[in-house]
Amino acid sequence: MEKLKPMRNPQFEVEIRCHFDSTDDAYQIIPFLHSCLCHEMVWSSSIYGQEFFKAGKLLRMSKTTVDGKTKYYLGWKGCDTGTFANIREEIDEVITEGITDSEILKKLGSQNRTLSRKQISAELNLLGHHKFMSFRGYDLFGDYKPLDVSMKLLNCSSLKWPILVEIEKGAKTKEDALVRESELRDFCDRFSLHDRLVKEEPPTLLYAARFHKA
Repeated sequence: MEKLKPMRNPQFEVEIRCHFDSTDDAYQIIPFLHSCLCHEMVWSSSIYGQEFFKAGKLLRMSKTTVDGKTKYYLGWKGCDTGTFANIREEIDEVITEGITDSEILKKLGSQNRTLSRKQISAELNLLGHHKFMSFRGYDLFGDYKPLDVSMKLLNCSSLKWPILVEIEKGAKTKEDALVRESELRDFCDRFSLHDRLVKEEPPTLLYAARFHKA
C-alpha cells in the first residue's frame, strides 16, 4: 500500500513558460526538447477557493496518469514572488490512499488532517474553499541534465495558448530560488525565448478565459 505521509517537492518551484504555434515549432526552437521528453501524463485538476485564488494562492486536487500509473494529489502554492520567473512556495501531497498529518490542511486551519481521499473535498468545502474551476490536459515531460532543468510540453485546448513549454528548476530557499531565476533568464537568452514568454500560469490563463478577468 502507498504510504500515507505527505510527499513534498523542493520548497520553491521556479519556472518559466513559453508559447508555440505547434509541437514541431517548439522542437525546432529548443533543439534538445524532443529527446528529453521521456514520459507522458494525462491529467485533470480542480481548483478550490475562488477568493484564495484571487489572493494569488492556489489550492487544487489533481488526478494524474503517468506512464500508465494513476495517482491523486492535493496541492498548495503560495503567492508568486518572482520578477522574471514564477517563484512560488509549493507543497504536493499524494492522496491516492488518503492522507495522514496533512501539511496543507494544517495551513488551511483544518482540525482534521488525516482523511481518506473522498473526505478531502468535503473538508475543503467545510473550510470555505469550494471547487470553482476544472480543466484537463496531456503533457510530455522529462529532465535535461546538462542545464539542470525539468521540461514539460503542455497540451490543453482550454487555454489561450494550447501549446506551452514549461522550464522549471527547484530550490530549497528564497535565496536559492533567486539564483535559479537568474539561470532561467540565461536559458531564455540562449534560445531567444523572451518574445514567447507567458507570465501567467495555466490556472490563471483558464480563469481569464472562463471569467474574462486577467
